[in-house]
Parts: sequence; C-alpha cells; structure tokens
Amino acid sequence: MSKQQGIFDLTELKGKIAIVTGAGNNGIGWGLCKHAAGHLGMHVVAMDLHKNLVDSAQQRLQRAYPAVKVLGIACDVTKPEELAAALSAIEAFFPNSEIGAVFANAGTLFNKTILKSSIDEWATTLNVNVLGVVNTIQAFLPKMQLSETGSIFCTTASVGGLVRGDGGTASYQASKHAVVSLTESLSFEIARRSPQIRVHVLCPCIVESALPTNSKTNAQEESGEINANDIQPSSTPTIDFAMTTENHAQQVFDLIAANKFYLLTDNVRPYVNHDYPFEALKIVRERMENMSDLTLDNAGAFPTEPGDTKTSTLTGAMFREARKRKTPAAK
Repeated sequence: MSKQQGIFDLTELKGKIAIVTGAGNNGIGWGLCKHAAGHLGMHVVAMDLHKNLVDSAQQRLQRAYPAVKVLGIACDVTKPEELAAALSAIEAFFPNSEIGAVFANAGTLFNKTILKSSIDEWATTLNVNVLGVVNTIQAFLPKMQLSETGSIFCTTASVGGLVRGDGGTASYQASKHAVVSLTESLSFEIARRSPQIRVHVLCPCIVESALPTNSKTNAQEESGEINANDIQPSSTPTIDFAMTTENHAQQVFDLIAANKFYLLTDNVRPYVNHDYPFEALKIVRERMENMSDLTLDNAGAFPTEPGDTKTSTLTGAMFREARKRKTPAAK
C-alpha cells in the first residue's frame, strides 16, 4: 500500500463544487476560491461569518468567473446546525453537482501571551480553529463519502502547528497543533473505507492576510461594540516577503497534485519573487530533534545581537533579512 492515495489529477475537479470556509475577507480562503473557479473550473461556495462578506465575495467571484456558479453562505462554523443548513442550501443550489473539495479554513487569531490572554479569547480560538474544523468535517464528509469519484478534504492549520509554541501566539499555535493532529486522525480513519477522498492539512507560512484585524472585528461584533451590518471586506495589508493569496493557492494545489499530505507552503520561488524563505522545514526538523532528545531549547529567549527578537521559530532567511533592513547601518 502507498503512503497516500497517489497522484491527483486536478482536471477531475472541473465542474465540481469547492466549498471554502473563511472565504469572504480577502485572505487564504479568498485565494482558494479564485483559484478553484479561475484555474480549475470549479463551482464555488464561499462561506464566512457575516452576510456582507459572503454577499460581496459571491458578487466579485461571479463577475470574475462567469463560466461557473458561485454561492455565498453566511455561516458560523462553531454551530453544527448552521453547517447542516449550509449543506442543504448547497444541495438545492447545485442539484446536479458533486462536492470536489472542502477547505475547512475558517480561523481566528489573538496575538497575546498566555498570561495576558483571557479565557474568553482561548475559548473563541479553540471553538473556531478546532471545533469549527470538526464541525465542518462532520457536516460535509458524509456527503462526500457517498460519491466514488475523487475529492479533497483539506483543513487549515499553520506552520505554527508543526513547530514549537513561541512568543505571543500560544492559543493560536495550540489550536493549530490540534488541527494537524485531528487531520492526521481523519486521514487514518477514512483511508480504507473512503480512499477516493484525499485528506490534507494546510500549513501556511507568511501569506497576505488581515486575520488579526478580522479576529478583533469579530470579537467586537460579538460583544455588541459594532454592528454586523457595518462589517465590510478588509483591505489586505502589505507584508514584507509575504505570498499573495493567489500565489499561495497555486502552491496549495501544486502540493495536492504532488500527493503531499502536509501542505507546507513556504515563501519560495516561483510563488514569491525574492530569495528569503521562511525555512519552515528546517524549523520543523529542529523541533523533531528536540523531541527525539526529550529536550527543549530556549536559546531564542536570550537574544545576543542588537535588534534580535525573542523567538524560537522566526529565525529563517526571511526574518534575518527583515531585521537587517530595519537595523540602522553601523557608523
């Protein structure tokens, strides 16, 4: 038996449905929607928390890709009943199409240390990032198992789900470690009974995204500080050395086609136009070495050079170059 199901012919996805959660706010999910519609000829379901976002996403995608059908659905992935209703809406809107791909991509991020974060922020992070993925699996996978044709189920974790916790993103990284583990479990669970479904976990490095801003906005809406009707798609900030969402989506599908389970999308050519990668595999290997030695290296907590950051993971060429550019030249 092979490690996985074998090379996947992406042309098989044409005319099938791509369902993407967390798709309405110009981040990773938005890029996946555009690639599925524009490059693979898939019909698209763009799902997000707020109606304004999915209405905008539906309109923009339909204008850009008139050859396919697009449906926007407002859905809270932490609520199984809303995902069940979403499946019913999808079946009614696409009565003769099969699900070709599901990307359980909705997520949230609070950039705080353990001692400075609230239990409510932890609860939100785990509910959205972990239980939201479980709910999405339970909502859509049974429908996919009814088809004998090839399909994809992909969860979104992070490179942070493969490396050690670091700095101010403890809740986020803990949740993404959980996503990696539960996706590994899913792959094993259905390997024999549903070999037509290819399971993957997406582990992005640095991609253009407004995730921290969007997470804060969602928290403000939940607390009543702002009205949901006033929420509009965020403008994506410019981030040094980041991949565009379009190029990131290309790398995702390239790795799927190449039969990779861990879709570790590093900042490398041809997906970026620079030579300063995140160096994700190097950092993953360092963590594995620590684990095999039953040790934990905290050297990064004691920076020795001016301008160095306290970090154990943001150490690759990308971050060395970024620090160099921000450090005034010696006189």
